[in-house]
Amino acid sequence: MSFYKVQVKREYNAPRVFNVVANKSQDAVLAAAQSLREEGITDAKGIEILGQINSLRD
Repeated sequence: MSFYKVQVKREYNAPRVFNVVANKSQDAVLAAAQSLREEGITDAKGIEILGQINSLRD
């Protein structure tokens, strides 16, 4: 498992940056989308992988 820093660009609010755990970057995008769905965020315009990180605290 790897850790990725993900940025979600939003239509009405400031972009949100958070960390996810996934096997590969494509899975990180899916994990980010699932997280947005669970939080009820509906104004997302795009999900971008900022990079791979060493831990969830980075």
